[in-house]
Amino acid sequence: MEKTIVIGHIALIQRSKKQWFTLDLIKALQKKGYNAVGIFAGECREPEYMEELTQKITQYGLEGRTVFLGRRNDIPDLLKTIDMLIIPSAFEGFPLAGLEAAAAGVPVIACDAAGAKEFIQASKDGLTFKEDDVDSAVVAVEGIMKDREAFQKAGEDFAAEMGNEKYALRLEQIFSGIQ
Repeated sequence: MEKTIVIGHIALIQRSKKQWFTLDLIKALQKKGYNAVGIFAGECREPEYMEELTQKITQYGLEGRTVFLGRRNDIPDLLKTIDMLIIPSAFEGFPLAGLEAAAAGVPVIACDAAGAKEFIQASKDGLTFKEDDVDSAVVAVEGIMKDREAFQKAGEDFAAEMGNEKYALRLEQIFSGIQ
C-alpha cells in the first residue's frame, strides 16, 4: 500500500486563503492514485465559505480524508503530523506558517506569487506552483515526496540561520563597526 500524503493547510478559513484549492489538489492526487488527505487548521472568519467547502468535500467524496480543526494553539505539534504545508494564497506577505514549517522540518509547497514565492526561494524548503493550477501543484507534491529529506534539511538550516541567536550576533557585528 502506498504511503499516505498528509497535506496541511494552516490559515484563517476565508476565501483569500484558498482552502478550496487544497481540496482540488487532494482530489487530483487521489485521481492519480495517491492516498492524499488534508488537515486544515485556522479560525473560521467566513461561515458561508466554510459551508461551500463542506459541500465541496461531499461533492468530491473527501469525507474522512479531510479534517477542519478550527483555531489551534499547538501548531508545532500539528506540524509533526503532516508531510508538507501548502500555501496557495497569492496575497501572502511573509508567510509565518512557512517559517514555522521550515523550523519543524516540514517542506512547503506555495503559490509562485508574492511573499510565499520569495520564502521558497530564500529557504529552499519546498517548491512553488502556478497560481490556481492544480496540475502544477501535483507536480510540486510529487517533487517534495521524491526528495523530502533534502527539503526538510534545507528548511531546518534556514530556520536555524534565521533564529534569534544568529540574528543577535549579526546585529552585534553590525553595531560594533559603528563608532
